[in-house]
Amino acid sequence: MAFLRRPSRARAALPLALLLAALPGAPGLRAQDLVGCQLVDGTLQCVPGVTADPQQQIQLLRQQIAGDQRIEGAVEQRIAGLDQLLLQGEAVQGAMLQATAAAEGLAALPPAAFHWYRLSPGKVQWQLIAGASGPTYALTSADVASQVMVVVAVPTPGGSQRSVSQVVGPVQPRPAN
Repeated sequence: MAFLRRPSRARAALPLALLLAALPGAPGLRAQDLVGCQLVDGTLQCVPGVTADPQQQIQLLRQQIAGDQRIEGAVEQRIAGLDQLLLQGEAVQGAMLQATAAAEGLAALPPAAFHWYRLSPGKVQWQLIAGASGPTYALTSADVASQVMVVVAVPTPGGSQRSVSQVVGPVQPRPAN
């Protein structure tokens, strides 16, 4: 009856056999088939949601990809046309710039979705224009000789989708009367 108290060598050797089978050149399982799994104290442990069976892993990943694609499709429909974001107006101090797009959804966006930026002469980084929001922006004396653009950021489940306008400028000073 001593064999009932001790684990059999075959059962203890199973995790080791799985590990050896995962080594390069071994037929069947390979190391990349066990991504998300590791050998801990002689047993194969997998991250929750990951299985030691490669076919089940593939099926789970395909389901996740299909779900992500459905979400992505909905987001793309919501922001269709924002890739054609344009600025209308003259690059002259005091003039009003208007962001326009082919999508009707632009009007439904909150003012906080619009981020106006200025690139001053000799600078390499765009600076956010404090206080500027919404689809229109009145050019100020601080914009003279600079270039201006707007970025529209639409929240998505994975972060945000951004659309950038063309650059306007350099902004000219207000004409003398």
